[in-house]
Amino acid sequence: MSRRILKVALLMIASFFVAVTFTACDSADQNVPEMSQMQSSAPKSVPIVKVDAFTAPASSEITAEKARYYVKASAALVELGVRWSERIDKANDTEKVQILNAYNVARDQVCARIGLAGIAEYNWITSVALPDPKNKATFEAAGLKTNN
Repeated sequence: MSRRILKVALLMIASFFVAVTFTACDSADQNVPEMSQMQSSAPKSVPIVKVDAFTAPASSEITAEKARYYVKASAALVELGVRWSERIDKANDTEKVQILNAYNVARDQVCARIGLAGIAEYNWITSVALPDPKNKATFEAAGLKTNN
């Protein structure tokens, strides 16, 4: 588990440096600011949240709380996808791999911050709990319209 946390931390640090490099390249025509100015204007790092291991439950029924978390995570993941797709479109081939790896970590972090056990639980809810007709009322009460 500590190896995974270390890998996640290293990926986030690498993605930060990629973002700083993009910013630096875009402003090459302007005066280069001093290092102290860049450090003070750099975005503050957000600590990494521990992502709990997800084990699929025996029943596909979902609680109202998990349904609310799922709705929030869905909206956040859409926004995250829009923002990261812009970065991916602008990147060259070697940078795309780094950005995609960081994007996967970011998806896991978004879900964990909202209250799910990472993207694994989100995917389980999408593929197992959401199609289950027993959960229709629960999801609709959470604000998600279903086709069941």
